[in-house]
Amino acid sequence: MFCETQVAIIGAGPVGLCLALDLAWRGIHVTIVEQRPAGQPPSVKCNHIASRTMEAFRRLGFVGRIRSAGLPDDYPNDVTLRTRATGYELTRIHLPCRRTRYTDTSGPDGWWPTPEPAHRINQIYFEPILYAEAAANERIRVFNDHRVEEIHQDTAGARLVASNLKSDESLEVRAEYVVGCDGGRSLARKTIGATLHGDEVIQRVQSSFIRAPALIGMVTKPDAWMSYLYTLERA
Repeated sequence: MFCETQVAIIGAGPVGLCLALDLAWRGIHVTIVEQRPAGQPPSVKCNHIASRTMEAFRRLGFVGRIRSAGLPDDYPNDVTLRTRATGYELTRIHLPCRRTRYTDTSGPDGWWPTPEPAHRINQIYFEPILYAEAAANERIRVFNDHRVEEIHQDTAGARLVASNLKSDESLEVRAEYVVGCDGGRSLARKTIGATLHGDEVIQRVQSSFIRAPALIGMVTKPDAWMSYLYTLERA
């Protein structure tokens, strides 16, 4: 299969989807190539959208869909420090719930000069919204189940070759530009010879997604968006 486009984007995560939507808003035709099947949930990573990104979603016309997803309207966005999940609360940082996010300025970011405050939401809830917006956009074409194998560049532009993970068919995309939004092991980064300068590992963090419906009723009240748990051990 062969297709031509103005910009080819490798990766349909939040970065690739946001770039595609922004380019389409500017009248540019985009093709996205993504390994995952359409509709496959992302791994649990991001859980917060900054104000500047929410402003971009406002400009693109779907900030309301993003804002209405995630926690219930009246669920506290507070951050707490506790001795354990069911233990004593040491301190709390107040952040307004979604229902009062535009009017309650009592939080630490309440003074920010922005029409769109930050939003607490996990990637598993907001990425599908971005994907749906991209899939419905007439200037964006998405090829799921495709892994990019080669990237080439010449005076006329760039070309990528991808393999269909469900068949033996290959895909060739000719574009004026190719953008790598395919993570730390990016083929695009390796192709242009970009290297990391600095510390490769600053800290190690483990994210785990578990289902425990009864837990919320056991945790010390009032509720919070995030709880830091500190256990003091006797010497």
